[in-house]
Amino acid sequence: MKAINATPLVGSTVSIDRADFLSGKYAEEIQALLVERSALVFPNMHLSDDEQLQFARTIGDIHLVGGDALLQNISMDPKVNRSADYTRGAFYWHIDGANDPVPAKATMLSVRTLPAEGEGGDTLIANTYAAYQDLSDEDKKALEGIRVRHCLEASQRLVRPQPSLHELERWQSYPAQSHPLVWQHKHGKPSLLLGASCFYVEGMDLAEGNKLLCRLLDWSTQPQYVYRHRWQAGDFLLWDNTGTLHRAAEYPLDSKRLMRRTTLVGEESVA
Repeated sequence: MKAINATPLVGSTVSIDRADFLSGKYAEEIQALLVERSALVFPNMHLSDDEQLQFARTIGDIHLVGGDALLQNISMDPKVNRSADYTRGAFYWHIDGANDPVPAKATMLSVRTLPAEGEGGDTLIANTYAAYQDLSDEDKKALEGIRVRHCLEASQRLVRPQPSLHELERWQSYPAQSHPLVWQHKHGKPSLLLGASCFYVEGMDLAEGNKLLCRLLDWSTQPQYVYRHRWQAGDFLLWDNTGTLHRAAEYPLDSKRLMRRTTLVGEESVA
């Protein structure tokens, strides 16, 4: 297995024998590299659904979407993805499972249909380990003990700012969760837990809390912390969901772009 860094702080392209990749021979090395580099690209893999699931099981337990689906279509076409309206939230920086007590461990995508040339649809990964590390000591001290409320309503209001009462009640029926703003990981590298799911900062004036979240999101998504993946046929992309933010670059809602996503069950509580 050989890895080449895409940028100084985030993203690596990994070359690996296909049999070794699927067998889990380098599973520990891949997981360690994932924490170090945040996002890993495996080009020219052309994985089938079964192969994607086979690899996923070498590094964790698979989260069942909707309680029963091992893989999910990521598409804006409601005929292909019944959650297409919800998926529009992917255009905004977020992590997967922020509304859960234990957010997802990692997320992976295989490209099935590339967007048309010039349509967009790149995937962006921001390294929130590095973003936290580069904060001033004064900022780090000020963030100690701060907690943020995360909920579906926050992210969906970005997509539909004026929902109907029925829509709002549906959003509010989903669980919400309070998390520390700084995730102190067991491996010793703290990260910032931010993104579209942030509703408000607990115990802080709403305007001041929103200003803090906005400032930290701007900081964490500066170019030096971001890897932008431009999809090619056969690509497989894996990222550490616990120490990153991610989003899709905008593309037309009628695009044929199609990805197959697998998410791994979280293994570490934020608290």
